[in-house]
Amino acid sequence: MTPEYRTWLAMKKYADEEPLTDDEWRDLSALTLINREHRIFEPGNCRWATSDSERRENERFYRTLRES
Repeated sequence: MTPEYRTWLAMKKYADEEPLTDDEWRDLSALTLINREHRIFEPGNCRWATSDSERRENERFYRTLRES
């Protein structure tokens, strides 16, 4: 399975509010929302993360949203 496909699967589970494994959280962290106010995974509002620090920040952001 490609990293892109794993990220897509994690994004779908997250959007459907299904529980994610630690590996799926890491896969999801590859996506950066450009406008975090919209919180929508759609073309023009997400891009691939460019660094490990950005991925860590993305994971924290997504987990925080899920907890609220």
